[in-house]
Amino acid sequence: MELKKKAQKAVWDIEEIVGAKFSPGQKEAVDKIIEDLVIEAMQECEASYGHAARNCCSEDEDMAHKIGREIGQAREALIANLSGLR
Repeated sequence: MELKKKAQKAVWDIEEIVGAKFSPGQKEAVDKIIEDLVIEAMQECEASYGHAARNCCSEDEDMAHKIGREIGQAREALIANLSGLR
């Protein structure tokens, strides 16, 4: 499921729990909160995985760079997808 649909589902789930429909402005605010949290979580994961890659691949710097590049590309793709939520 793409990120936009996941964020919309989260908003619907929250509406169901609250027992009321959000106004368009409220939905936009909740989408923004979800987006910010996912970006923050992704950045934390990237930092953690990058550190792990450097530690486990210290003898093979080329492999560590390749893994780091892959992580960076995944992060950029996620941010691009999240930007589409706006």
